[in-house]
Amino acid sequence: MSQDIEKQMNQLNEKLRSLSEEQYQNQRAIQRQEQAEVDFYEWKGRSYRLFDRILETWHNDRELGQFFHNLRQDAGQIERKLTHELEDQKETLLKEKQNLSNLENDIHHQRQKLALEVRS
Repeated sequence: MSQDIEKQMNQLNEKLRSLSEEQYQNQRAIQRQEQAEVDFYEWKGRSYRLFDRILETWHNDRELGQFFHNLRQDAGQIERKLTHELEDQKETLLKEKQNLSNLENDIHHQRQKLALEVRS
């Protein structure tokens, strides 16, 4: 094998090692993201139950009932914002995962081409 091809193979192997680490970090980020979603939806359910109980308790006091109703609406806006952010983060991580996978395939293809050159 010529030194040039050997050097190229070593560079591709190094890229694959680096890429493997990036894929590992991406997978860990996806797992953290999924856990954050689980935690968020658990919190969201608890929040709904809490506001339902509060509103049931304070229905006789119109002013306090309105205060809690407004507070619930504010919490709903925050929930929608967080839901959107979680979806965006997940989409970004999944796109990154796909890009890393495509890059890995490209590098493997380049290695195969080099291997064919060596055999020629």
